[in-house]
Amino acid sequence: MSRISSQGTVIMISDDLAAAPATITAATKAKPCVLTLTTGETAPVVGDIVIPAGTTWNSIEGMPFKVSAVTGMAVTLEDSDTTRESNAFPTGDVASITIPTFKELCRSNFNANNPAGATIDVTTLCDTSHRIVAGLPAVGTWTAAGFFDCADDAMFIARDAYRFGNEVAIDVRLPDGCGWAFMAIVNTFDLTLGINAAVANNIGGQIDGGIHFYKTPAPGFVPLTMPMRTQRGGGAAPGPAPVLTPAPAPATA
Repeated sequence: MSRISSQGTVIMISDDLAAAPATITAATKAKPCVLTLTTGETAPVVGDIVIPAGTTWNSIEGMPFKVSAVTGMAVTLEDSDTTRESNAFPTGDVASITIPTFKELCRSNFNANNPAGATIDVTTLCDTSHRIVAGLPAVGTWTAAGFFDCADDAMFIARDAYRFGNEVAIDVRLPDGCGWAFMAIVNTFDLTLGINAAVANNIGGQIDGGIHFYKTPAPGFVPLTMPMRTQRGGGAAPGPAPVLTPAPAPATA
């Protein structure tokens, strides 16, 4: 199990959801799903985030996924699962992906909350106790607190999303290259002032769809930390031997 410091995490907010479109010609019902793009169009590279649209498959429609593999025009969506889709993938070049562009949203803390989902009571008069089945997951929420900066383009992207009701994609990249991405609605944009306090800015809202996790780092990513890994019994896994600097010899009279 890894224990990773939050320091060095990069939070990104999309500034163009419609960038670099490409047509999808086929898709697999699999875990993970593999999309086939039209030959000759620009395919994403491993580590890009893509958003499928027009697929009619609710398990991937309009949500961001990390690209974990590219073979020719076949693109694998990490943490996707289309095995429960019942209808055929649409034909006629109606489905596509985009490769959104992002700006860094520098924040002091971040929270993504997935509260308890609904339960459905299916108890009958024949039962001796309540029987329930799981309903849909609850609507998730997210918050990202930081500081006001009138030169921060990313902060104003969030402000515009709040003002005009635009959806944005959020990408949270941890220091080891792993992370998660989701579509977000921005309905909180708070400014706070106080004595002996910085001008604070809190952004937040709801999560549209699911949070999709990834292990594939962004293109050109260089890890900032080496996570400590533990073994059974609580002992730390061996790491590189420390470099010891000998103490200087005592001075002679």
